[in-house]
Amino acid sequence: MAEIHFHIERPGPRSRYIIPHMLGTMAGWEAVEIPDIATFRSTSGPKLSYGKFPVEGAFHVESFGFLEQMGTGPIDPGLIEVMGLPLLFPTSGTHLPFDVFSAAFFALTRYEEYGQIDRDAHGRPLSDELHAVRHHYFNRPIVDEWLYVVADLWRKQDPRLPALRRKYEQVATMDVDNGAMYLGRPWWRSLGAAARDLLKVEPRRVLDRAAVLAGIKPDPYAVHQAFLECVQSNGGQAIFNFLTAGRGTHDHAIAPEHPYMHRLMRDMAAHAEVGLHPGYSSSDEPERLALEKQRMEAVIEAPVTRSRQHFLRLRMPETLRELERLGIREEHSMGSADRSGFRAGTCTAFPFYDLLAEETTTLMLHPFAVMDSALCYKMGLSPEAAVKEAQRMVDAVRRVQGTFISVWHERFLSDYGDEAGWGCVAEAVIPYARP
Repeated sequence: MAEIHFHIERPGPRSRYIIPHMLGTMAGWEAVEIPDIATFRSTSGPKLSYGKFPVEGAFHVESFGFLEQMGTGPIDPGLIEVMGLPLLFPTSGTHLPFDVFSAAFFALTRYEEYGQIDRDAHGRPLSDELHAVRHHYFNRPIVDEWLYVVADLWRKQDPRLPALRRKYEQVATMDVDNGAMYLGRPWWRSLGAAARDLLKVEPRRVLDRAAVLAGIKPDPYAVHQAFLECVQSNGGQAIFNFLTAGRGTHDHAIAPEHPYMHRLMRDMAAHAEVGLHPGYSSSDEPERLALEKQRMEAVIEAPVTRSRQHFLRLRMPETLRELERLGIREEHSMGSADRSGFRAGTCTAFPFYDLLAEETTTLMLHPFAVMDSALCYKMGLSPEAAVKEAQRMVDAVRRVQGTFISVWHERFLSDYGDEAGWGCVAEAVIPYARP
């Protein structure tokens, strides 16, 4: 027996994507659509109607009309604030003052990123151009907050509505951009790097490199096991994403066939979740994705079903289509390279909706809220300020019982070189985010 029922006055692919996601996946309810209006009217229990006209006995969400459209024409949603909560697509609805499903669809599909939006040197949308940044709600998991508003108002109208079934969780991910700082490099590259360090008057690096290569000291980037233990001891799930693209201007990882990297990948795959970190050019040359995935699978001897794009570079929908075609089921690129917050307005995984094909896919997008490189390089925070900022994001996720996903890199975890002083950030944030 379904817990709640819903009826869509003018159903289409958009409404049949977002309404089951919000009332099912996000809320944790068993939600069933009743297309026939007569059957819906006679159905007992909590029910919701979506359209222009209310249905007696049902909680009504008035349609703005956005979900009945097709294509990706320009739109800049209107916004009102009610008790400090920004609401998009305002309506004159009697039960709810905005079209929550249009608002959530706009946020989750990244509708505005399909349009003529300014991009940075790496092809990523400039976050200053995004609606959530311009209207100052980027730092809130606003879609999850809207769900709570709907549930509260609906329950006042119908006390039989079940409680939301959500559970706060922590997922800490590492992008393995290198594998090691000094190990695993050809002798001539190590020699050239040592000469460069001398020219920069950095004798410590020359000595450290020699000590690591001689087996006297551990490599500064040998942080993977400690990171795994920190995450697991604090009740989180750890994911390691490995770069297998081969060396390039922006791709610096040790080759997966190298004994050191081979062993690292297999060790992590044996004790944690692992994923692919598609190289810098993979969004421009999608045929690279299959090769990089095959290289990783050959090492770990298991299918790879997770990924996050290097530099967060992707083309929508082309990159996501190709990843799904190759068997990727979890994609972790949905976040910002220059600030903390919620690029898709949510801290709950959601299915990728292909706006050009107007269809729901099986690829789940897992949004992250915090990335160490953004806190340091783009936001210009000190390690102490970065901890406080990340903790604010944890609190925002915890309030809506979502999943806090963070992104970390070897160079920051190493507490070495240019990133000295940053090792304490993950050490403070991951325990704070403990479920």
